[in-house]
Amino acid sequence: MTLDIYTPSDLKKVRELLLIEQEGKDLLTGLEIPQGKAVTDHRHDTECLVRGVLHRNCNSALGRIENTFLRDLSWWYPHSISEFLRLAAVYLEKGEDKRYRHNSFIKHLKVQFNKLTAKQQNQVLTVLGSTEGVNIKNRKELFAKVVLQRELGYDKIRSVIQLVKEN
Repeated sequence: MTLDIYTPSDLKKVRELLLIEQEGKDLLTGLEIPQGKAVTDHRHDTECLVRGVLHRNCNSALGRIENTFLRDLSWWYPHSISEFLRLAAVYLEKGEDKRYRHNSFIKHLKVQFNKLTAKQQNQVLTVLGSTEGVNIKNRKELFAKVVLQRELGYDKIRSVIQLVKEN
């Protein structure tokens, strides 16, 4: 028999009982839940059945994962979210394929460059064979051109930024 929960005080009582059963630990991660951070997790897709007590942040992340699956994958992927997450874990843990670097590295290098002082930015530019910039806009434009020079590459540019930053 399923006990239906009608009020927030009913929900609080159930959460406290479950938390005792779970020995104060998050049912998903097994980590201890600090005072005031416990929430009652429930299924959103079927009958709203309570699954257990989770840390507030863990529950929030799980909800986002479930909603993303429903919105972005469930119409195309023929299996359950559980199966997808098992496959995702295997995929994320596989070894790196170092043959190719995604072009998002350009943005990462620009972010690193932008964190430098004006003097450091000019040092990076000159070491990489560019002229110094006269202002922030000009330095960013010059760096944008430097980053696209294939003969320099990510590793060289990143190491120059790191070297200048450390000195």
